[in-house]
Amino acid sequence: MTNKKGLKFYDNLDLSKTQNEDDLMNVYQKWAADYDDDNDNLLGTVSQPMSVQILQEYVKNKELKIIDVGCGTGLVGRELERAGFVNFDGIDISKEMIDIAKRRGYSNLFIGSLNNKLPFTDGEYDAALCVGVFTHGHIGSDRLDELVRIVKPGGIICFTINEGVYASYGFNSKIKRLESEHVWKVIELRKNDYMVKKNVKGFYCIVEVQ
Repeated sequence: MTNKKGLKFYDNLDLSKTQNEDDLMNVYQKWAADYDDDNDNLLGTVSQPMSVQILQEYVKNKELKIIDVGCGTGLVGRELERAGFVNFDGIDISKEMIDIAKRRGYSNLFIGSLNNKLPFTDGEYDAALCVGVFTHGHIGSDRLDELVRIVKPGGIICFTINEGVYASYGFNSKIKRLESEHVWKVIELRKNDYMVKKNVKGFYCIVEVQ
């Protein structure tokens, strides 16, 4: 989205100032139409293909039931489909984003927020992806518990964390705490490229639910 000065929407967006879900929904309603182009050409976001690549290292059965939490316009879904996965759902707070995601291979799409209880039963999914959600002004580390709830024991969760909130939002301590409490086992935690055109790194965490 280009404003009156010809600048891209993202360059005038400070997500750290979003105060509630209504603010976020307003952001993504305005951003949806240009999100994919900004993702590729302004931000150089690589977290979607990288997350699916990592998931494939640990999830070999392409028919397992997967949930993409915070699916946005479905860029993770596009990568899942390309990788041969055939049974994946998505959920996002933005109807405008969901409308775009409909063409990207999802079996079912839902509107909802990780800040609230998700509309899924305990252990409903074999695996979960949550890419680009744990970032400025979005979701805190306390909501990792909800991802655990919807994935069955032995299932895999792959999620990203923007480096800018990793410590300040308590993700570093929360990840360790859930492992010490035998809620999950950390399989891998790596720092890698996230938004290459903005020189932003991210943490990629892969855990197995216990």
